[in-house]
Amino acid sequence: MKLSALTLETIGNRVVMSWKADNRALQLTFSGTERSLPAAADAAFASCLMPAMLLGEELTVDESFNVSKALLSNLAQFQQYFVSWFDDLQWVNILIPEQQLHDNTVAPSDNAVFYSGGVDASYSFFELKNNINHLIFCLGLDIQLGEHERCEKALSAAQQFALHYDKNLIVMETNFRDAFPELSAKRCQIVLLISYSLALGLCNLYVPASHDARELEPFITHPLTDPLLSNALTNVIHHGMISRMKKTAAIANSDQALNYLRVCNASSQFNCGECEKCLRTMAALATLDKQSAALPVLAPRKLRAVQIWTPGIYHMWQDIYDSAVQNNKAGLAKEVAKLCKAYDRKQLLKQIKKQIAVIITDLKLRLLNSK
Repeated sequence: MKLSALTLETIGNRVVMSWKADNRALQLTFSGTERSLPAAADAAFASCLMPAMLLGEELTVDESFNVSKALLSNLAQFQQYFVSWFDDLQWVNILIPEQQLHDNTVAPSDNAVFYSGGVDASYSFFELKNNINHLIFCLGLDIQLGEHERCEKALSAAQQFALHYDKNLIVMETNFRDAFPELSAKRCQIVLLISYSLALGLCNLYVPASHDARELEPFITHPLTDPLLSNALTNVIHHGMISRMKKTAAIANSDQALNYLRVCNASSQFNCGECEKCLRTMAALATLDKQSAALPVLAPRKLRAVQIWTPGIYHMWQDIYDSAVQNNKAGLAKEVAKLCKAYDRKQLLKQIKKQIAVIITDLKLRLLNSK
C-alpha cells in the first residue's frame, strides 16, 4: 500500500487533508480548529497501518510524507501486540526513506479528549475537564456520513455539551468507510481516531478506556497499545481504567451527561434501547434510580434477550448485579443474575467440551501406540 499525494487545503472554516492509499482517495476534514495540522503526515500514515495489516500489504510513502521517527519506532511494538492478539492481522513492512524521517521541533500545546457522548468519554471528560482545552468528535466511523439525521443529532448533542462546559469542539469527518468498503470501521475505529488526532499537534491526547484492569483482554484500544501511537509531539494517554459501573455512577448526577448520553452503535438510531450495550447502560442507571432522556425506561424483562459473549462484558454485568443488590433492586438483580449464570453455564460447557476433546485425542494416541 503506497501512500501518496498528501495535501492540505483550507476551505472556509475547515481544513481538509487529502491523500491516496494506492488508488483509494482518502479525505479527513477538521472543523472547530485554527491549528495548522503540523503532523498531518503522521496522521495519514498511522491511520493506514491497521488497514495495511488487515489486507497484508507493505506500507510505503512518496515524497509528500515526512514521518516522525518516534512514531515509526513505536509502531514495531504496536504491530507485535496486535498480530499476537488477532489472527486477521498480519505484520507488514514499513518502508520510509531515511531523509523523510524527522523529530518535529514544534512546541506542542493544548490537551484534548475524545467525546462521543458515551459513558467512558463522559467520565474521562469530567475527570480531566480542568486540564482539557478541546473535545474531539468524529463522524464517518461509528456514525456514517450518509446517516444525516443521526449525524445532525449526535453533532448537536456534542456541540451543546461542549458549549455548556465552555470547551472547544473539534469535529473530524472521514471518508474511511468509502475508501475501504471491504474493512470494518469498527475493527479500526479507535486506532483511526488516535491517528487522525495526531495531525493537530496536541500536547496530550486522552483516550477513554473501555475496560478496567480486571476486564482487560485483547482489544482495539488498550493501555499497552494506545500510547504506542504517540509521536514526537503528542503524548497519547489511555485514561480511566475503572469499572463501567463506577463510571456510570460518577456521571449519573450530571444532567448534561445523561441528556446527551449516546452509547449505541447497533442501529441507525441515536440509541436503539434494545441492544446489549443500551440495555446494559439502562440497567446500570436503573440500579442508581437514574434515567437518561436519551434512553427508554428499562423493563427488566427485556434483559432476558441479552447474551454475554466476552469476559469483559460479563464483569460489567456482574458489577451491575452488585449495584442492584446494594441498592435494594431485587427484581433487577434477579434478572441480571440470570444473565451471568447463563454465561457461567456456557463457559463451563466450553471447558467440558475442551476436556472431552483432549481425552479423545489422548485415547487415539494410545490406540495408535498400542498397535
